[in-house]
Amino acid sequence: MYVYELSFENSLLNNQVLFKPAANRNRLSRFTILRSGDYKDNLEVLRILALAGSGCTAYLHVMDFPLRSLVRENKNLNMQIVWQEHTAGNKTIFEKLPGISGVRIDQSGKGKKITAKAIDNPLKYQVLPIYKWSLPAKHMLLAYGNRFSEDLVDTDLNISDPFYQLKRISSLFNTGSKLTCPIAFLSDLSYRSIRFVRYMPTQILNDLLGNMSRSFNIDISGLMEKGADFNRFWKSIPLEFRTLLLPVIDAARHLHDALPSHPNPLHFPGIMVLDRPDLYCQEDYFPQWTMMLSRIFPAMQFIISLPSVTQYSLSSKMLSKTLPSFKKYRNPANKQNKSRTGADKLPSGTVLLIDVDSRLPNPALMKMAGFYRRQGYRIKLARKTEYYRGAEMVFASIVFNVASSHNHLQRLRTYYGYSIEFGGSGIDLHKRLPDEIENFQPDYELYPELGDRAIGFLTRGCPFKCSFCIVPIKEGRPRQVADVETLARGREKLILLDDNILACPGSQELLEELSRRKMQVNFNQTLDLSLINEENARIIRSIQSCNVRFTRSVYHFSLNDSHNLDRIREKYALFNFSSRDNVEFVCMYGFDTTLEQDLERFRFLRSLPGAYVFVQEYQPIISGPKPMLDDYFDDHADEYIDELCRICFPQCMKSMEKYFRWLSRMYAEKFGRLHMPLVDTIFRYNQKFSRGKYIASLAGTRDILN
Repeated sequence: MYVYELSFENSLLNNQVLFKPAANRNRLSRFTILRSGDYKDNLEVLRILALAGSGCTAYLHVMDFPLRSLVRENKNLNMQIVWQEHTAGNKTIFEKLPGISGVRIDQSGKGKKITAKAIDNPLKYQVLPIYKWSLPAKHMLLAYGNRFSEDLVDTDLNISDPFYQLKRISSLFNTGSKLTCPIAFLSDLSYRSIRFVRYMPTQILNDLLGNMSRSFNIDISGLMEKGADFNRFWKSIPLEFRTLLLPVIDAARHLHDALPSHPNPLHFPGIMVLDRPDLYCQEDYFPQWTMMLSRIFPAMQFIISLPSVTQYSLSSKMLSKTLPSFKKYRNPANKQNKSRTGADKLPSGTVLLIDVDSRLPNPALMKMAGFYRRQGYRIKLARKTEYYRGAEMVFASIVFNVASSHNHLQRLRTYYGYSIEFGGSGIDLHKRLPDEIENFQPDYELYPELGDRAIGFLTRGCPFKCSFCIVPIKEGRPRQVADVETLARGREKLILLDDNILACPGSQELLEELSRRKMQVNFNQTLDLSLINEENARIIRSIQSCNVRFTRSVYHFSLNDSHNLDRIREKYALFNFSSRDNVEFVCMYGFDTTLEQDLERFRFLRSLPGAYVFVQEYQPIISGPKPMLDDYFDDHADEYIDELCRICFPQCMKSMEKYFRWLSRMYAEKFGRLHMPLVDTIFRYNQKFSRGKYIASLAGTRDILN
């Protein structure tokens, strides 16, 4: 984030202030210097800036500082900040248009957001919400006071503090606040960089060490080698340099934690507030130190309070530097997600098709588009709850029977009234397309993202009657509904949505034709291993089975219980898979298995060469059975979870994290405590900044302040 303007009223010392950071030719400067005398009390201005930009309202009062001491008697401290949000994309940083937010500190010292209506906004900025606890990358503001000691440091790199995010600004308010232990953080970076060859920690370590050496001639030889002794390295640095480096390393640590997927978090935009660094940075070192900050954090906006003495002035070259620009953020969905009053009007004769929740292009809507286009209608595809006026007919498809989809349904029904017609498995298992539409060729123009991929069904139905599945009710017995040539329409890539193609009579001939045509196939709904034999295994192996984007080879199977695992192993062996293959097993959880059975499944899959797991939580179908989990845990729960935490698949462990989180919450609800090795597994790589809050709230089962 960057700050464009801060205004506040009713502060104890300054009362009312409008603060604007330095700019050069209408662009924000990298360095803004507050001299003593510019405001009544610069420290108060910096503290208010830190509070307004911290991205937190509900928990500000937990800081070890009486916030009411900032507020005038019988008044509320009202803060408004104009800021620019930045988001991290795939190796790219995007910037959004500046917006305005408001935060209030009341007489009791508690924070609360100021509503959009109460914000004084003459320039009509977009009002950006500040939540009880925003994501740390969204509000990247770091603030440092002028006193810290290496004898008072935080070695907790796993983050057990529920209010960890406030540590980014706490030293500005409390001289007893701990900064990150440099030895622990540098050692951790080295461990992951050298031993596991991780790109991001390597970049951070190189930036930190390289600039330490360049700025202060610190010897870093041997530190990029295995077994480097960072304790000895740190102790070898002169004390005056160690003090200067403490806030630098702390800032690097917070950026690292907030942006675990970014190639180099040190290059992410943010604000760094520094109060009187002249009190710990000697005059001779100040130019090198500020230059080091500029090089390590090239996209950081620095706001620094200094005395009026000229010795601590920055060079005109440094002061003239401006903040970098990034790619403008564009979200096509936001253009169409308009309010009801601002909905676009469609041309006359338009049929509006609404894809509420499909994760793939919707074949039913594609057939409707083809049918009505042939009738001379215009076709418009909308997503979720996009609103349009003037449609001749409105049809919406809901695939999943989940709360979010039904919420979309209610909003659409409220807007379109009875002019909208709903269909899909998420609301009615018996409703069918009319025969004349069902048998119509799908319109591929509706989903241009399909590109050279075809999508649809060769067969429908399944002979099994699993109680959790919609197929027996909706589709019935297996049957062929299309041939390969008609479905593929000249394309060589096919997303196959068949419920259970191996159960259909004549499936072997269909598979042979796919093989003969050398088609790339995504068996999207998985293949049934119980129906595998030597012949169809050989044919399937000859088909190039791919993921849905056709970027790599993947075979898809399912394993929803732990029955007949020995038989499944025999069937699996018919494929002669090796560890180089990608074999994904979709595993449902949260229905009728026990923890012991879940463990048995995952243990079994880990023993299969090339196999990994993709987990899906059970979602009841319409009028389907509720989860049967009363006996999920037994007396060996801790033992089973300990073993589960040791199972590591070569890929897709992000999927397993969903199961671990579900399991952790179930455990907390059952036993009233957390299984800490499971918590450590959940936060080993992702969202470490949330770990303390997760622990304090007992996996979200109680209020964080209890």
